[in-house]
Amino acid sequence: MEQTLKWIGSAVIGVGIMIGLVVVAMLLLQGGVWLSAKLYPWLVGLTGFTFAVLVFVLLPNAVFSSVPKFAGSGMFIASYVFGATLWVWSLLVTYTLWGGIGLAIGLFMAGVGVVPLAMLATLFNGLWSTLGELVLGLILTIGVRVWGLRLLEKAARQPA
Repeated sequence: MEQTLKWIGSAVIGVGIMIGLVVVAMLLLQGGVWLSAKLYPWLVGLTGFTFAVLVFVLLPNAVFSSVPKFAGSGMFIASYVFGATLWVWSLLVTYTLWGGIGLAIGLFMAGVGVVPLAMLATLFNGLWSTLGELVLGLILTIGVRVWGLRLLEKAARQPA
């Protein structure tokens, strides 16, 4: 009888811990969505400013300048601004279209799964313009990062 009571007590404690972990995970997801919703307008403004700097300062410097290190460094940093905005937007889109389960799946895929999941969610919901904007954001992020890295490599090869 004593062994049975110990087993029941252990099972109740185990179930309680599992429920607690699920509640904590759900609270973290809700908090992350809340924080993303608060940060997103700021990130959009920062992205607009960064894009203007990219077009009017970094791109001319990358094409016509003999100092590619400045343009490469700036483009590399700009790619992170674009990527952060894309990630937060994808998080909000995924949560809006597929809820907490879809968001949890995206976050479980090393965090970066939120972007492809947002693309899938927009595809399955027929939100073509949003899908196009997400793809364009991904191309912009990767393209600017790769170009920046190439400029930095070019600067490293130049004699000092």
